[in-house]
Formats: sequence, structure tokens, C-alpha cells
Amino acid sequence: MKDFTTGNVARHIFNFTLPMLLGNVFQQLYNIVDSIIVGKELGKEALASVGASFPIIFALIALLIGIGSGFSIVIS
Repeated sequence: MKDFTTGNVARHIFNFTLPMLLGNVFQQLYNIVDSIIVGKELGKEALASVGASFPIIFALIALLIGIGSGFSIVIS
């Protein structure tokens, strides 16, 4: 386990946030691939429904990330 109380603060913050950053990148890649496949195979109406549901899904993911971060602070 690393000691976050000594050393370069910026590097520690970057290392701490890297997993969350990578998770968001993979989520965006999933949405892009989903839009490409739905747009080509099912048509523009289905693509519009995927686009309309994105804000709801994003809000739920952001809420869960926030709750998880809050709990990790309390637990720490």
C-alpha cells in the first residue's frame, strides 16, 4: 500500500484518479460503438432513442460514482 502523505502531491492525485478516468473513457467508447451499431443495423429512430436515453444513463452513472467516492472518503 502506498503512502499518500509523502512525495509529489500532483502525482499522487493523478494515480488516485486514473482508474476513474479510464472507466469514463471505456464508458464513452461503449456509447460510441453502441451508436454505430444501432445506427447501421436498426435505423435512425432507434439511434434517436439511444441518444435520448444517454442523459439518464449518464446521470445514474455520475450519481453512483459520486456516492462511491463519498463512501470511500468516509471509510478512509
